[in-house]
Amino acid sequence: MSEGEEIGNQIKELAAVVAAAKADKKPIEEWKPTLDEMLALKTKYKEVTGNDYGPPKKEKKKAQNQEQQGPSEKNKAKKEAKAKAKAEKEAKKIRQRAEREQREKEKAARLAGVGQDNFGDAPLVCSKEVTDKVWTGIADLKPVLAGQTVLVRGHVQTSRLVGKGAFILLRSSLFSVQGVCFESKEISNAMVKYIAGLPSESVVDVTAVVSV
Repeated sequence: MSEGEEIGNQIKELAAVVAAAKADKKPIEEWKPTLDEMLALKTKYKEVTGNDYGPPKKEKKKAQNQEQQGPSEKNKAKKEAKAKAKAEKEAKKIRQRAEREQREKEKAARLAGVGQDNFGDAPLVCSKEVTDKVWTGIADLKPVLAGQTVLVRGHVQTSRLVGKGAFILLRSSLFSVQGVCFESKEISNAMVKYIAGLPSESVVDVTAVVSV
Protein backbone atom coordinates (compact mmCIF):
# COMPACT_ATOMS: atom_id res chain seq x y z
CA MET A 1 0.00 0.00 0.00
CA SER A 2 1.35 3.39 -0.97
CA GLU A 3 1.72 6.27 1.43
CA GLY A 4 -1.11 8.12 -0.28
CA GLU A 5 -3.50 5.19 0.10
CA GLU A 6 -2.54 4.81 3.76
CA ILE A 7 -3.25 8.49 4.41
CA GLY A 8 -6.51 8.20 2.54
CA ASN A 9 -7.64 5.31 4.75
CA GLN A 10 -6.79 7.32 7.87
CA ILE A 11 -8.83 10.26 6.56
CA LYS A 12 -11.81 7.95 5.96
CA GLU A 13 -11.61 6.61 9.52
CA LEU A 14 -11.44 10.10 11.02
CA ALA A 15 -14.28 11.31 8.74
CA ALA A 16 -16.45 8.44 10.03
CA VAL A 17 -15.69 9.42 13.66
CA VAL A 18 -16.59 13.07 12.96
CA ALA A 19 -19.79 12.10 11.14
CA ALA A 20 -20.86 9.84 14.01
CA ALA A 21 -20.18 12.58 16.57
CA LYS A 22 -22.26 15.04 14.56
CA ALA A 23 -25.07 12.48 14.23
CA ASP A 24 -25.05 11.96 17.98
CA LYS A 25 -25.05 15.74 18.46
CA LYS A 26 -22.00 15.62 20.64
CA PRO A 27 -20.38 18.92 21.68
CA ILE A 28 -17.88 20.24 19.11
CA GLU A 29 -15.21 20.27 21.77
CA GLU A 30 -15.23 16.45 21.78
CA TRP A 31 -14.72 15.86 18.05
CA LYS A 32 -12.94 19.07 16.92
CA PRO A 33 -9.45 17.60 17.56
CA THR A 34 -10.40 14.69 15.31
CA LEU A 35 -11.59 17.15 12.64
CA ASP A 36 -8.34 19.10 12.85
CA GLU A 37 -6.34 15.91 12.51
CA MET A 38 -8.37 14.92 9.44
CA LEU A 39 -7.82 18.32 7.80
CA ALA A 40 -4.10 18.06 8.48
CA LEU A 41 -4.05 14.63 6.82
CA LYS A 42 -5.84 16.06 3.79
CA THR A 43 -3.11 18.69 3.47
CA LYS A 44 -0.45 15.97 3.75
CA TYR A 45 -2.34 13.86 1.19
CA LYS A 46 -2.12 16.69 -1.32
CA GLU A 47 1.60 17.11 -0.65
CA VAL A 48 2.20 13.40 -1.24
CA THR A 49 -0.11 12.76 -4.22
CA GLY A 50 -0.37 16.25 -5.74
CA ASN A 51 -4.18 16.00 -5.74
CA ASP A 52 -6.89 17.09 -3.37
CA TYR A 53 -8.46 14.32 -1.33
CA GLY A 54 -11.90 13.26 -2.47
CA PRO A 55 -13.73 11.92 -5.54
CA PRO A 56 -12.74 13.48 -8.91
CA LYS A 57 -14.82 16.54 -9.73
CA LYS A 58 -17.19 16.31 -12.66
CA GLU A 59 -16.46 18.79 -15.39
CA LYS A 60 -19.21 21.32 -15.82
CA LYS A 61 -20.65 21.74 -19.24
CA LYS A 62 -19.50 25.00 -20.59
CA ALA A 63 -22.16 27.37 -21.79
CA GLN A 64 -19.84 28.32 -24.60
CA ASN A 65 -20.13 24.83 -26.09
CA GLN A 66 -23.90 25.12 -26.02
CA GLU A 67 -23.77 28.50 -27.74
CA GLN A 68 -21.50 27.13 -30.42
CA GLN A 69 -23.98 24.36 -31.11
CA GLY A 70 -26.53 25.57 -33.58
CA PRO A 71 -30.23 25.76 -32.72
CA SER A 72 -31.97 22.46 -32.59
CA GLU A 73 -33.97 21.31 -35.58
CA LYS A 74 -37.18 21.99 -33.64
CA ASN A 75 -36.22 25.60 -32.89
CA LYS A 76 -35.02 26.07 -36.45
CA ALA A 77 -38.34 24.84 -37.86
CA LYS A 78 -40.21 27.05 -35.40
CA LYS A 79 -38.25 30.12 -36.47
CA GLU A 80 -38.80 29.33 -40.15
CA ALA A 81 -42.55 28.91 -39.59
CA LYS A 82 -42.67 32.20 -37.70
CA ALA A 83 -40.76 34.01 -40.45
CA LYS A 84 -43.06 32.51 -43.09
CA ALA A 85 -46.18 33.60 -41.19
CA LYS A 86 -44.76 37.10 -40.82
CA ALA A 87 -43.97 37.31 -44.54
CA GLU A 88 -47.47 36.10 -45.46
CA LYS A 89 -49.03 38.65 -43.10
CA GLU A 90 -46.96 41.45 -44.63
CA ALA A 91 -47.85 40.32 -48.15
CA LYS A 92 -51.54 40.30 -47.18
CA LYS A 93 -51.26 43.87 -45.88
CA ILE A 94 -49.61 45.01 -49.11
CA ARG A 95 -52.28 43.25 -51.20
CA GLN A 96 -55.13 44.74 -49.15
CA ARG A 97 -53.56 48.20 -49.36
CA ALA A 98 -53.23 47.89 -53.14
CA GLU A 99 -56.85 46.71 -53.44
CA ARG A 100 -58.04 49.59 -51.26
CA GLU A 101 -56.08 52.13 -53.30
CA GLN A 102 -57.52 50.64 -56.49
CA ARG A 103 -61.08 50.91 -55.13
CA GLU A 104 -60.49 54.51 -54.09
CA LYS A 105 -59.03 55.27 -57.51
CA GLU A 106 -62.02 53.72 -59.25
CA LYS A 107 -64.41 55.59 -56.96
CA ALA A 108 -62.65 58.88 -57.66
CA ALA A 109 -62.80 58.12 -61.38
CA ARG A 110 -66.55 57.44 -61.17
CA LEU A 111 -67.12 60.65 -59.26
CA ALA A 112 -65.07 62.53 -61.85
CA GLY A 113 -67.15 61.05 -64.63
CA VAL A 114 -64.35 59.05 -66.21
CA GLY A 115 -65.83 56.82 -68.89
CA GLN A 116 -69.20 58.60 -68.73
CA ASP A 117 -70.73 60.39 -71.67
CA ASN A 118 -73.17 62.64 -69.82
CA PHE A 119 -70.91 64.19 -67.14
CA GLY A 120 -67.31 64.55 -66.07
CA ASP A 121 -64.24 66.72 -66.47
CA ALA A 122 -63.84 67.96 -70.02
CA PRO A 123 -60.44 68.18 -71.71
CA LEU A 124 -58.72 71.54 -71.97
CA VAL A 125 -60.18 73.68 -74.73
CA CYS A 126 -57.39 74.59 -77.16
CA SER A 127 -59.57 75.87 -80.05
CA LYS A 128 -58.14 73.18 -82.32
CA GLU A 129 -61.53 71.99 -83.57
CA VAL A 130 -64.71 73.64 -84.70
CA THR A 131 -67.82 71.84 -83.46
CA ASP A 132 -71.48 72.14 -84.35
CA LYS A 133 -72.42 72.88 -80.72
CA VAL A 134 -74.68 75.88 -80.23
CA TRP A 135 -74.67 77.58 -76.83
CA THR A 136 -77.56 79.56 -75.48
CA GLY A 137 -76.57 82.47 -73.30
CA ILE A 138 -77.96 82.52 -69.77
CA ALA A 139 -79.30 85.99 -70.51
CA ASP A 140 -81.29 84.51 -73.41
CA LEU A 141 -83.14 81.93 -71.35
CA LYS A 142 -86.77 83.07 -71.72
CA PRO A 143 -90.13 81.47 -70.93
CA VAL A 144 -90.59 80.95 -74.65
CA LEU A 145 -87.84 78.29 -74.50
CA ALA A 146 -89.71 76.21 -71.90
CA GLY A 147 -89.53 72.50 -72.74
CA GLN A 148 -86.60 72.90 -75.10
CA THR A 149 -83.16 71.37 -74.60
CA VAL A 150 -80.40 73.96 -74.49
CA LEU A 151 -76.64 74.05 -73.96
CA VAL A 152 -75.40 76.79 -71.63
CA ARG A 153 -72.02 77.75 -70.26
CA GLY A 154 -71.43 79.58 -67.00
CA HIS A 155 -69.50 79.86 -63.75
CA VAL A 156 -70.61 77.84 -60.75
CA GLN A 157 -71.76 80.20 -58.03
CA THR A 158 -73.10 77.58 -55.62
CA SER A 159 -73.82 73.85 -55.68
CA ARG A 160 -75.26 71.59 -53.02
CA LEU A 161 -76.58 68.09 -52.48
CA VAL A 162 -80.14 67.63 -51.19
CA GLY A 163 -81.24 64.03 -50.75
CA LYS A 164 -80.91 62.35 -54.14
CA GLY A 165 -80.73 65.61 -56.01
CA ALA A 166 -78.23 68.37 -56.73
CA PHE A 167 -78.92 72.09 -57.02
CA ILE A 168 -76.53 74.36 -58.89
CA LEU A 169 -76.56 78.09 -59.58
CA LEU A 170 -74.78 79.19 -62.77
CA ARG A 171 -73.73 82.76 -63.46
CA SER A 172 -72.74 84.57 -66.63
CA SER A 173 -72.12 88.29 -66.47
CA LEU A 174 -75.08 89.79 -64.55
CA PHE A 175 -77.42 86.88 -65.21
CA SER A 176 -77.86 83.59 -63.37
CA VAL A 177 -79.95 80.46 -63.63
CA GLN A 178 -80.64 77.57 -61.29
CA GLY A 179 -80.29 73.97 -62.38
CA VAL A 180 -81.63 70.88 -60.67
CA CYS A 181 -80.71 67.26 -61.17
CA PHE A 182 -82.25 64.15 -59.58
CA GLU A 183 -81.34 60.49 -59.79
CA SER A 184 -83.13 58.58 -62.53
CA LYS A 185 -82.51 55.92 -65.15
CA GLU A 186 -80.45 58.36 -67.16
CA ILE A 187 -78.84 60.18 -64.20
CA SER A 188 -76.66 58.15 -61.86
CA ASN A 189 -75.89 58.82 -58.20
CA ALA A 190 -72.29 59.53 -59.22
CA MET A 191 -73.47 62.26 -61.58
CA VAL A 192 -75.55 63.91 -58.85
CA LYS A 193 -72.60 63.85 -56.43
CA TYR A 194 -70.29 65.17 -59.14
CA ILE A 195 -72.53 68.18 -59.77
CA ALA A 196 -72.96 68.86 -56.04
CA GLY A 197 -69.19 68.74 -55.57
CA LEU A 198 -68.23 71.20 -58.30
CA PRO A 199 -65.93 73.94 -56.94
CA SER A 200 -67.13 77.53 -57.02
CA GLU A 201 -66.14 79.53 -60.12
CA SER A 202 -65.73 76.36 -62.17
CA VAL A 203 -66.65 76.88 -65.82
CA VAL A 204 -69.19 74.27 -66.84
CA ASP A 205 -71.23 73.33 -69.89
CA VAL A 206 -74.74 72.12 -69.07
CA THR A 207 -77.20 70.48 -71.37
CA ALA A 208 -80.69 70.74 -69.81
CA VAL A 209 -84.36 71.19 -70.46
CA VAL A 210 -85.69 74.68 -69.78
CA SER A 211 -88.50 74.87 -67.25
CA VAL A 212 -90.31 77.90 -65.92
